[in-house]
Amino acid sequence: MSIDPSRTVAELVLEQPARARVFEELGLDYCCGGKRSLTDACAARGVDTATALAGLAAVTGAPASHGETTDWREAPLAELCDHIAGVHHARLREELPRLDGLIATILRVHGDDRPELEQVQTTFVELRSELEEHMTAEEERLFPLCRSGAALDAGAIELLEDEHQAAGDALEQLRALTDGFDAGQALCNTHRATLDGLREFELDLHQHIHEENNVLFPRVLGLQPGAAAA
Repeated sequence: MSIDPSRTVAELVLEQPARARVFEELGLDYCCGGKRSLTDACAARGVDTATALAGLAAVTGAPASHGETTDWREAPLAELCDHIAGVHHARLREELPRLDGLIATILRVHGDDRPELEQVQTTFVELRSELEEHMTAEEERLFPLCRSGAALDAGAIELLEDEHQAAGDALEQLRALTDGFDAGQALCNTHRATLDGLREFELDLHQHIHEENNVLFPRVLGLQPGAAAA
């Protein structure tokens, strides 16, 4: 199947979720930057568009790497909200304190050898605080409105998207500070577990933000078919 590089990266992932793995491997942003065309996303990252197209062609027909089978563009909004809270928010509430503790441990043990670990901790602690506030705001205000079919303020959605962008920027910083979460540079098993955990954390947060920015928010603002709450 021929892929038009003028289509947005979000559209391409929504059409076939397995394409997300290609974008992850190439470092192309399909969540916060999902509104960019494939051509523009490649240019921003210095990725050859032909390479991206070949990668996308190779996963045609493959299942999603995260095992997701539901088309959230068509599912009831209440079900989508329940999924985000019950899967992504629940995972964050489990992983954020676990990773926080691991990072504190490796900083205490290896901070003298790896001074960048102090910045890793600072970045992660700030990100954790922001994500916890963000989740609470969504669960207490946004999701009830979505479930009820009430009108939503575009300004409030824009604020949430800005917070997502800040989270994406923090992930980029963590990736840079750890050389792409390279477990080959781990100094001990705890360090390796931390890097592996941060990589999985990044993958899930990308999917989480994608489902909100590129599915939930457009639907509740009535920008695509199927915006009804029921």
